[in-house]
Amino acid sequence: MPTSPLPAQSVDDRPSRLPVRRTVLACMADYIDAGSIVAASSGLALWSAEFGMSKSTVGLLGALGTNAASYAVGALIGGRLGDVFGRKRIYQYDLLIYVLGGLLVVAAFNSASLFIGLIIMGLAVGADVPTSWALVGEIAPERARGRAIGLTSLFWNLGPVVSLLLALAVADLGVLGIRIVFGQLVVVALVTWFLRRRMGESEIWVDAQADRAQVSAARLRALLRPDLAKPLVFVFLVHLLGSVAAGTFGFFLPYILKTVGGHGQAASVGLNALNFTLLGLGVAFVFMPLIDRVNRRRFYGIAGVFSVLAALILIVFPVTSTGAIVAFIVINAIASSCGQEQFYRVWCQELFPTMLRSTAQGVIIFAQKMLLAGWSLLVPLIVARSFTTFAWILAIATFLSVLIGTVYMPRRPQSLATVR
Repeated sequence: MPTSPLPAQSVDDRPSRLPVRRTVLACMADYIDAGSIVAASSGLALWSAEFGMSKSTVGLLGALGTNAASYAVGALIGGRLGDVFGRKRIYQYDLLIYVLGGLLVVAAFNSASLFIGLIIMGLAVGADVPTSWALVGEIAPERARGRAIGLTSLFWNLGPVVSLLLALAVADLGVLGIRIVFGQLVVVALVTWFLRRRMGESEIWVDAQADRAQVSAARLRALLRPDLAKPLVFVFLVHLLGSVAAGTFGFFLPYILKTVGGHGQAASVGLNALNFTLLGLGVAFVFMPLIDRVNRRRFYGIAGVFSVLAALILIVFPVTSTGAIVAFIVINAIASSCGQEQFYRVWCQELFPTMLRSTAQGVIIFAQKMLLAGWSLLVPLIVARSFTTFAWILAIATFLSVLIGTVYMPRRPQSLATVR
């Protein structure tokens, strides 16, 4: 007997509780994504000395590695494939590519092998992230959607904390210590790949795939329609401007603390660990409990004001002051835990139809990361010439991200299954 297409899923048919196992396994994309970014940031100064890398080469590594260009290309390709062929096909296999890149980094013997390994890792994790976020948003109960997406951000902060604490423990081992940190990420990726093999496909995607109208409307040019182009531009601008600060400190903070602030390797890694620990705590105990229950515009605006105030600390006080750096990290981390990065993840799930959801995220990530790559090329040079100028750029970009996000924030839909 031929099987009929699955019926469209209504709000009442959605699960009343979050499917924990599927959600956690999807969130592991964020763990290894951020874990690899900060692991690379912890090794930046060490690799620079070990392989004789110039400031320009360090900037190029930041531009091409897991933090920017390779991640961008992976997200663009993986995001589109995730809509065309399903979320499952992407997250089943991309981690094996990540493992290959991780092993190359572990065994890197010169700057060329290091570049190749980090680029491969970036491609793999870039493909994983948009499809994993789409899956989490689609399997979550409607009334807990924001909280579920917040969980991806919690794992994004957990990865750096584990990697940084491990890097702190092996700081005296130099480059060998960084190899150990990347070895940990390889093991986690392998275990996650093994556990993901039996994960099911997104039910909302399956329903949309059976709807001919949705499939025919899921062409790339549909993103140019005003009803989709406007949210696409909105999310891109807010995320791009916010990531000028967030992306820079996610990768370059230990490098800046060590080369400009005069802090040692252990102190630089430890302060970065504090940053991500506070970010994770803020997501867990402030963002996740409130995002589905409060006025989002007000919530975002208040958090944004404190992010701008934190950026001003770097302008007023010297980066050599441990007290100033700690104050910046505490205020910025807690404010950022409820800021553009978290809202961006939620908006990406709510503003685009199912058959273009992963594609739209891939396009946004690609454009944002490519521009971030260009910025990363300049960071070491600007920091070396004038840290005050660098700090002003971050403060202005943060302010604009807060302003645009607060003024133009769209309304949230009631059900992802009805977003067309």
